[in-house]
Amino acid sequence: MMSEVDASKPDGARARRCGGGVNGLTRALVRAWLTLCRRRVRLIGGGRLPAAAAILRACHPAAFADALCLVAACERPLVCVVDGARLSGGQSLLASGLGMILYQTDASAWHLALRACTEVLGSGGWVVVFEDAGTAGRGAGSGLAGFTLAREAWASAYPDQLPVVVPWQRFRPKARGQEVLIHVGQPLSLDASNDAPLDFSAQQLDAAFRDVCGENVFGLDSADLNRLLAGLEQALRDKLQNEWAVKSHRRQKVDGFRLSPGAAETIRSINRTEPEALVALLELAEADRETRRQGSLVKLRADFERRTLTGVGRFLGWAESILGLPVALYGALNHFAVALVLLAAGLLRRREAPTSAVWVARVLVVLGCYAAQIALVDRILGRAGAGYYATTLPVSGAYLFRYAWLLQRRTRILLLGLRANRLQALADERRRRFYERLEWTLSAGPHSPQQVSAP
Repeated sequence: MMSEVDASKPDGARARRCGGGVNGLTRALVRAWLTLCRRRVRLIGGGRLPAAAAILRACHPAAFADALCLVAACERPLVCVVDGARLSGGQSLLASGLGMILYQTDASAWHLALRACTEVLGSGGWVVVFEDAGTAGRGAGSGLAGFTLAREAWASAYPDQLPVVVPWQRFRPKARGQEVLIHVGQPLSLDASNDAPLDFSAQQLDAAFRDVCGENVFGLDSADLNRLLAGLEQALRDKLQNEWAVKSHRRQKVDGFRLSPGAAETIRSINRTEPEALVALLELAEADRETRRQGSLVKLRADFERRTLTGVGRFLGWAESILGLPVALYGALNHFAVALVLLAAGLLRRREAPTSAVWVARVLVVLGCYAAQIALVDRILGRAGAGYYATTLPVSGAYLFRYAWLLQRRTRILLLGLRANRLQALADERRRRFYERLEWTLSAGPHSPQQVSAP
């Protein structure tokens, strides 16, 4: 069974050693940076982390952003073991500030990293290792340099105890504003033989890890994955059909084409390692379907309601909507004060049958506001200007009601066709982005398969 390491070292020594040079200010800056980027990180299953030394091994390929998220999520300092050759200059500086252990393939750098990792584990700390890029889908562990380093460090620090390995997985959505989830699994249950309790090979450790991380906890289940594969197959057939539709010499049907086995295996592999890529695909597909649904509904309403208008009626509707807009704006400006007083007095509330008193109150408010506005214009422009202004007040008010009727009964119907065209263009753009994301997802898998195959 799995053995517990000695956790009786003084807390001060453990904090100094297991911190591995982690700078608290740098961790605070990382958290502030994630907040500014609208990236919240939530740790799931943090109670499964042991109080003593442990190796935290990721079930997915290495990513520097994952290391930053894990450092920000854990209150206790931890040390990430990353490949220094894969980091840029700025990342290397940040990694040094966070106390990360950078290993290299040459012997001297490897021994320095091994000694640092041994010190962290020996002081009861946690080290975090990642799956090397390019090994996803090829078995959980052979040839992983970071994990090999941590395993050798454990053997040096605790030669009489089995390693404590804790698997963890992350879900990092593509869209900002969504939470980054980090799931901590149960520590591996390692069984050694009674004759040689420490004779535990790397292959056995990899097999135990593979059993725990065989499927991503954030991945789609079998039913959802099969529906996704069917949807992708249909989307690729539609794309092929649209491409052939513009070629007059292509008369072949696409009904018999199926998603190639290589593409299907790529999708399944991505579901095990990076399910967020499939979630992004599903979100794009859902947005495309919703936009097309709205566009079809608006087009149906436009076709139905425009039948009530003749050609002359549509022309006059467009002409009055454009030419009458200045007059309507002038009327709205004249009656802005009237609307404010009516609203403050509660006389604009919709009533099924307004009483005579309500109508009398409304008329008195309108006449009072008219008188005040005419007096103000008389003071500024004189009697002649006030006379002209007094004439335009009721006329602009009456046309304001007419324009409101026009917007509801004519302009709205005329604009439905423009809105349907806009929604169609938006749906085409989202469909194009969906195909680009699908192409990128398939090409980023372990193989670059042909997407559809002939029957």
